[in-house]
Amino acid sequence: MLSLKSPIQIYLLLALVAAAILLLVMRPGNVPELQEAVAPRVMVAQAGLHDLQPFETVSGRLEPARRAAIHFELSGQVHERPVEPGQKVRQGERLLALAAGDFEDALAEAEALLEQEGRDIQRDRELLKLSQRNYALQNNDLDRLERLDADSLVSKSRMDETRIKLVQLQSDVARLKAGVGSAESRLALKQAARNRAARNLERTRLLAPFDGTVNGVNVQVGDYVTPAQTVIDLIDAAELDLYVELRGTVAQSLVQGQAVEVEVDGGMLTGNIVALQLDPDPVTFTHALRVRLAGDTLRPGLVARARLPLRPLPQVVAVPAAAVLYDDGKTFVFRVDGDVLQLQAVELGSRVGDLQVVRHGVAAADRIVVRDVAALSHGQKVRAESVPAVTPVPATP
Repeated sequence: MLSLKSPIQIYLLLALVAAAILLLVMRPGNVPELQEAVAPRVMVAQAGLHDLQPFETVSGRLEPARRAAIHFELSGQVHERPVEPGQKVRQGERLLALAAGDFEDALAEAEALLEQEGRDIQRDRELLKLSQRNYALQNNDLDRLERLDADSLVSKSRMDETRIKLVQLQSDVARLKAGVGSAESRLALKQAARNRAARNLERTRLLAPFDGTVNGVNVQVGDYVTPAQTVIDLIDAAELDLYVELRGTVAQSLVQGQAVEVEVDGGMLTGNIVALQLDPDPVTFTHALRVRLAGDTLRPGLVARARLPLRPLPQVVAVPAAAVLYDDGKTFVFRVDGDVLQLQAVELGSRVGDLQVVRHGVAAADRIVVRDVAALSHGQKVRAESVPAVTPVPATP
């Protein structure tokens, strides 16, 4: 019988027993058979040809179609302020008025000078007639004296006096003729001065140039204003404009007068393009566009989104946008060849709704995986399940 004479022997025995037990526990069972991986199911649709109508959506705020920053045409002190912001006014209604005393005096002076000039012209015409008669009489008297002189019946001195007087009368006639001849011009100058004074008097009253609403009044009674100062902001909100800046490709697809859809405050309205800048801004290279809407149910300042139709894309190859795989700046789709995936590089065009136009790399008859492409790989076997193609946006005629 084996005897245990030392603790070392006991420990070795225990270690051998533990190792035996561990080998029994970890004994391998039956070797499993290798099974072939199950091919994943993928959704497939034919690329096909589509007639697409792309749209560009732009947004901005509605502004009054008509606005005037009104100012006086002359300087003066504000005397009347009959309107306040928010007040509706009719065309020709008074908005502000300046103290008009000096301008009334200027008009009265101009009218008096015009009247005086008219009387002076009438006087010159009468004097011309008298001078012409005196000249004729003096000329006849000279002729008579010259006949008498031939018979030595008149003195030399009397002849000289008669000639001198005739020359003086001739000078008076010439002067009066010149005055009467310039009468129309002098009268026109006085009339112009009078009209100018009358207009200046009218300019002391600031009138509404159109029917609208006072949006702001920037002066008070007693303020001194100058022509450079805007005193009234007048708007006409009967029609509102949506102003936006467009890229060149979008602007080229539109024409003035074209009807477009505009979303405002959750509702869809129809507006018309009233202005389209042909030559782009030299700094931003964008084209200014204004779409006009009826303002009866709207108000300035609302955010609006215009849906602008671009040029139709007839018979283009397109795939669902979810079918495109983006990797390291490149674009791919998975084409199904039998039951094997082929990774195909593609060149994309524009996106229209849920469809992505493919310029190169895919034919209309190709069967394409339409979704969940991130987990797939080239050469992978799959179970293809056909699904209906994405319905394209119909192109407008």
